[in-house]
Amino acid sequence: MTTIADILKLPRYSDLKLLTNANLVDTHKTIESVEISETPDIEFYIPANVLLLTTAMTYANDQDGLIPLIDSLIRAKTIGLGIKTGRFLGKIKPEVIEYAEKVNFPLFEIPNTYSLGSLMHQLLNKIWGTRYEEISFALDIQKRFFNLLIQNATNQIVINKLSQIVKTPIILLNPFKEIMDYSKHFNLSSNPAQHYVNEIVQKIEQIPKERDSFIIKNPKGHEIQVSLVPIKVHTYFPHYLVIVNPEQIPYPISSFAIDQAAMVLSFVLFKNEKVSESQQSIETEYFKELIDYHSSSNAPVRAFELNVKYGYVLSNYYQVVHVFDEAALEDSLLNLNQEERLVLASQWLQKHVSEYFTNGLVIFFSVTKETLILIQQEVEDLDEKLLDIRNQLHETLDIQLIFSVANPYTDWKRINQSYTEAKLVFDERRSKHQTQPIIHYKDKGMVQLFHHLEKNDVRFFCENILKDFAYPKEPVLIELRKTLSVYLGAQCEIASAASALFVHRNTVKYRILRCEEILGHSVNSPSHSLNLRLALALSEESY
Repeated sequence: MTTIADILKLPRYSDLKLLTNANLVDTHKTIESVEISETPDIEFYIPANVLLLTTAMTYANDQDGLIPLIDSLIRAKTIGLGIKTGRFLGKIKPEVIEYAEKVNFPLFEIPNTYSLGSLMHQLLNKIWGTRYEEISFALDIQKRFFNLLIQNATNQIVINKLSQIVKTPIILLNPFKEIMDYSKHFNLSSNPAQHYVNEIVQKIEQIPKERDSFIIKNPKGHEIQVSLVPIKVHTYFPHYLVIVNPEQIPYPISSFAIDQAAMVLSFVLFKNEKVSESQQSIETEYFKELIDYHSSSNAPVRAFELNVKYGYVLSNYYQVVHVFDEAALEDSLLNLNQEERLVLASQWLQKHVSEYFTNGLVIFFSVTKETLILIQQEVEDLDEKLLDIRNQLHETLDIQLIFSVANPYTDWKRINQSYTEAKLVFDERRSKHQTQPIIHYKDKGMVQLFHHLEKNDVRFFCENILKDFAYPKEPVLIELRKTLSVYLGAQCEIASAASALFVHRNTVKYRILRCEEILGHSVNSPSHSLNLRLALALSEESY
């Protein structure tokens, strides 16, 4: 048993428009057949309980003639009338619609995109309950979404089309569970899409990963079902379609429509990412050119200026921060999972860097998957902001970022120096497997001269100068070594050292005396002081 109400509820026919009041549709009148006719005296040829489809071409210049047609169809016990507009009738006159409502006769509009022959066969298959209808619908859905792909449709258009077909709200999320687009259902402030996303993010931590459907609460506090459909742009970190009330979509309609929409969205999103990567590669090449230009001693005569098109600004502060994933630190050859994590981390930084650093730029190296943040305005709480970024990525994608921080410079021509320092810190932390979240560059000065010496020679020098303080294990010796280092760094001023160590002046005096007893000489003399500073710095390298 199929009624007009049943047909109009089907997502497949979501673009059939009921012109008369929905209350006029008699849910008890069963459609026994579907006919196509352009004959004005159809009442003499049509059987009862038929749904009639027509282009109404006979009434193209006289729509008032549709009124007596409606009367004749009522006498013939016709279920309703569907008129295809666009070819012969541009728009059905309000007077005709008002009359149909007056006499309680269902009238609906068929878009010009339909073939009446195909529509009749589809409806007959629905009425007669054949399997062909499901196959036909699948092909129809595939065609609709394929056309959207050919037309270069946006995410928004695809989502609205899917929502129209399945008649339920839909949200598109990126891998970070952030909203990219949503259907028109969420345009009202009383029904914000973000509420559903917040509920999903809270719930998703509590449910098994193999489940893709669960219960959340809508803004009014009522429990509703939502389903997450992965969109595979990345292998390990998909985008998601959020389908609200999926249980209300009849099978197999939901499966056909959603699968086709997911396929189209995967192509659209993939294409958009490739376009973004292309633009990003241009920006990266410009950064490389900037670095090479100012690093070369044989720089061309032509002037090299900052390109504001890529986000560079004239400032008195430039600082480079190298960004990488802790999990990929020890692997020189990255696997696909690690590559995707680094790509997504860079994408997240591109989107959110301005929230942390004014005029901040993100540069991504596609081959090594390394990311740089170029800070172009002084930041007082740099480490706090970097840790906040680390926490955000850890919460959303379980990515543990590590930062290698260079010194800031006042001239943009020295960005190359800051970049070199950041790379040195990263290369050193990689060779020593240092996973601290943040490591700052320290100018090693004279220590650099000893880098090519044998380690045993360096160790002998440190032990000879520092004695028990060279590589201490005992807490007392470690504390004395720290005091000695701070004291020498404070130019042997007890007050400054005490302030830096947060201890009393007398404590510093006592500890320095103990150091001198162990070393066997005064630490204040210039010759001893230089050796002590050098030995402390060299032993720190492997301490």
